[in-house]
Amino acid sequence: MRCGGPPGARAANTPRLKGKAVTDTEEPHLGPRVRDARKLRPLVIFGAGGHAVSVANVALSAGYAIQHFVDQNRKGTALLGIPVIGGIAELENPQELSFAIAVGDNCVREKIHRELLATTPHLHFPPLVHPSAVISFFTEIGDGSVVMPQAVVGPHSRVGRFCLVNTRASIDHDCTMLDYSSLAPGAVTGGTVRIGLRSAVSIGATVKHGLTIGDDSIVGAHSYLHRDLPDHQVAYGVPARPVRSRRAGDAYLK
Repeated sequence: MRCGGPPGARAANTPRLKGKAVTDTEEPHLGPRVRDARKLRPLVIFGAGGHAVSVANVALSAGYAIQHFVDQNRKGTALLGIPVIGGIAELENPQELSFAIAVGDNCVREKIHRELLATTPHLHFPPLVHPSAVISFFTEIGDGSVVMPQAVVGPHSRVGRFCLVNTRASIDHDCTMLDYSSLAPGAVTGGTVRIGLRSAVSIGATVKHGLTIGDDSIVGAHSYLHRDLPDHQVAYGVPARPVRSRRAGDAYLK
């Protein structure tokens, strides 16, 4: 997707769970804004935690209607008044829907995406961009990526697939975020920065212009990175220094 703003809304039919239609009359607890949103493009979100609420906010603002959350551990509950189901098998005609993966951990987000590719390879994962985000007309946002409120993506930058540019994060001109990478709230990069596969720049961190962050690396919260960071490293401090190595999949959100 080449971005110049959020896509316009269009009408869509309410999707069905197998054997049962989901209608407003069956869910009187839904607020009017959520019920009205059902006239928009239907979206199903994988995940039902706090990050899913943030992604739902972006999706609703961008003209989507949240039809279901998917989380096996919370099946049968509701989030934001919207039903949580256990898996995609509970949906009829999933090819007619759009999907998002609302999981903050980069490696877990990749794992879910690859598992879905193996079982249902033709799902549609649109990029979700909040209307308050400032996105250059010369920027590319990959499928499945989410750009949160008041984020900035500069000219000639490329955000890969299933990336996360969080609230008030800023990535400047000519930057590249490889697939499944992320900028946490308030993180800032200068121009011509490259962020590797599954790597994360944590809350409030700053990355100097022209640097490369390798794959599966982490820049700690409120750090200032002024030198390239190799693959599989954790760095933090002012200035940031590598403090230990890490493997792909090691937990970093605590």
